[in-house]
Amino acid sequence: MRLAWKRPGEWHHKMQFLGRGGVLVEYIYMRQVPECMNPRTLMFLNGIALRHSEWKAQMHKFRDCNLLFFNARGHGRVGLGLSTPNSYLSDCGMDAAELAAHLDLRRITLVMHSMGCLVGTWMYGKAAANRFLLDSCAHIDSMVMVSPVVGNPLATMPRRELSVPLLGALDRALRDGRMEKFIRWYAKHFKEVPLMAPLYAAFRAATGSGVSFREFRKYLESVLDVKSDTLLTAYGAMVDTGDGIGEMMAGIRAPVLVLTGERDFLVQPVSLEILKCRLRDYEMHLIKGATHFPQAEKPEEFNSHVAGFVGKIDGTGKGI
Repeated sequence: MRLAWKRPGEWHHKMQFLGRGGVLVEYIYMRQVPECMNPRTLMFLNGIALRHSEWKAQMHKFRDCNLLFFNARGHGRVGLGLSTPNSYLSDCGMDAAELAAHLDLRRITLVMHSMGCLVGTWMYGKAAANRFLLDSCAHIDSMVMVSPVVGNPLATMPRRELSVPLLGALDRALRDGRMEKFIRWYAKHFKEVPLMAPLYAAFRAATGSGVSFREFRKYLESVLDVKSDTLLTAYGAMVDTGDGIGEMMAGIRAPVLVLTGERDFLVQPVSLEILKCRLRDYEMHLIKGATHFPQAEKPEEFNSHVAGFVGKIDGTGKGI
């Protein structure tokens, strides 16, 4: 039986919703526009190892829209459920679609970061047949792809001769529990133990990244509470099913805004070229000085691009 809570009376309440898959989803729904005005909702889809807090700089913004943030499966306090590498991305998509139906959303702009671009593409593909999500009236009429994953990440990984063996070693460490113990120990002591410098040096050597020490530390701190089975399942899903879902991007008819940092250490130029070949109606911007997280690193510029994009779709031209 489907458990449903009353819709939040105020935007700042963190609510819970139990989907058909038995996973309890935590979400924040900011109702900034009265329902009688047929508001647009910006639905934010998270990247791997992240949760709704990665969009902190987008909360309280975009006053002409309602905003929906939530944790993906296995992130924060949300359970992983029965997700497998072959179902994880579609399971996340189903959770988002059920949440849209639960909140009775109508017009949706998906704002998707990294892995979330594959989740959102799957959602759009499933909704394309009848234009609506599930049994709801929710309609995806536009998309924002942020630092997009366009398929199997191994195919576009920088410095493959170093990064692929490194990922293999990380996979083994996660599976046998060593990495889990280290992360828990590090989460407890990282403020007192100077281990950041060698980790930072190893990361730069493996990826060729120009990310700063401060930016690297911020990202590492954000994933310390993620369980190893979530990382394994989510990454396995991108490797196993990413290419198939990525090819579905060629079927997107809605307008798309692509935003990525010029110093992105994961999204390589080849990924952007693939997008240019697949998408029909898009605009693309490189955000100077940003890496894989332009929404947090350059929030004012990021928010301005999103607000301008949504304003053009709605014909208002309004800003944030």
